Amino acid sequence: MASEELIEGLEGWFQPWNEHDLAARPLVKIGGTYTIYTGRLTDAEVATLGSLLLRLPGARPGSMGFFSDPSGNPWLEASFEPSGITIEGQVSPEQWASWDTAFRAAVEEAKLPRFPA
Repeated sequence: MASEELIEGLEGWFQPWNEHDLAARPLVKIGGTYTIYTGRLTDAEVATLGSLLLRLPGARPGSMGFFSDPSGNPWLEASFEPSGITIEGQVSPEQWASWDTAFRAAVEEAKLPRFPA
């Protein structure tokens, strides 16, 4: 089956889940996947992706977490999945905007392969 058939219906390269809620306040609830070909990345591309995640706003050294304070709020976690980079958490609208913008720019600059949208 061609890759295009596997992703029919995608409208962009960030796919929010049902619980993705940008209207929630004061923290927005984030849940979604950036459709990057994680299973097809070369070792160099995996290293690049890992490196760029460490440079994103709110990065916690040695983890795939962002923004959390000692009480655990706000928080954002990233994980490698077959469908791409999955993001889940609750952060301020400003934190989400800065993280999302920085992640997209870094992936574009690194020219990491994504599912076509």
